[in-house]
Amino acid sequence: MDQLHFHFTCLDGTYDFEAQFTADKLHYETKSTIPELESLSGTKDDPGAFLKELDLAEIEKWDRIYPAEGTPIEDAVKWQVKLVKDGKEYVTEGEESYEPYRYEHLVRALMCCDEKAEYFMI
Repeated sequence: MDQLHFHFTCLDGTYDFEAQFTADKLHYETKSTIPELESLSGTKDDPGAFLKELDLAEIEKWDRIYPAEGTPIEDAVKWQVKLVKDGKEYVTEGEESYEPYRYEHLVRALMCCDEKAEYFMI
């Protein structure tokens, strides 16, 4: 079973998205302290849209780190993605508005489970 973990931290709080998925089933859970977002959980028997957006994101090709330029910002917006796919693990993270090419597809995948995940379009 493949897995996706997305962690986001900002001044408003934190958000964690956890998903375990196959071609036939998706189980997800979110935990949020950000007022605009809710903690959710659910299962989808047709994860096609989620899997399509996740494939389009091409997380396997992302750099390991997307740092902010210049001096580190103590209260910066930070994100981390961990994808376990076909037995391989990919971990990437970023700070402030430095996100990888195709990051919007990751957010669209999250939106398949949590429509308010549009919040993460930095």
